[in-house]
Amino acid sequence: MVYKFAMNYDHVWKKSLGPNEEVKFEFSVGSRYRMIGMVCLIAIGLLTALGSLMFGVIIAAVGAFYFGFYLKTANAFAFTNKRILVHRGWLSTKLISTDYLKVTDVMVTEPFLDRLIYHTGSLEIDSAGTNRENLVLSHVEHPYEIKKKLDELRHNSS
Repeated sequence: MVYKFAMNYDHVWKKSLGPNEEVKFEFSVGSRYRMIGMVCLIAIGLLTALGSLMFGVIIAAVGAFYFGFYLKTANAFAFTNKRILVHRGWLSTKLISTDYLKVTDVMVTEPFLDRLIYHTGSLEIDSAGTNRENLVLSHVEHPYEIKKKLDELRHNSS
């Protein structure tokens, strides 16, 4: 069974899943974070429109696009039965894959204001044998539940 936080990225994962691999859990940037950001930028755009209509409309449109569409589309995360998949981007994309056996540490961070206002946090995943920085999944809802799911899948894959 695939657990989701209201996501459907099947078209993304089909391109990268290996034989006998299936998505067990998928998620993205938290909906409350996206909604509050979108409302704030639209409100700023409307207030700005009182002075300059065109500039205000542009700010509101950028806010609606970025928080309403782009953040969710350009930040797709999945845990399969074998690895972590991170899909970044919309027009140009990048897929980052980390096998569970290479994950050394997982740190959950919930800054006070993020936890209080957005109900989000971040997961920082450190993996052995790579020269890239830690994998950071920012502004995800229920970060401790996501970490538990990751730990469960890591344990079952070994």
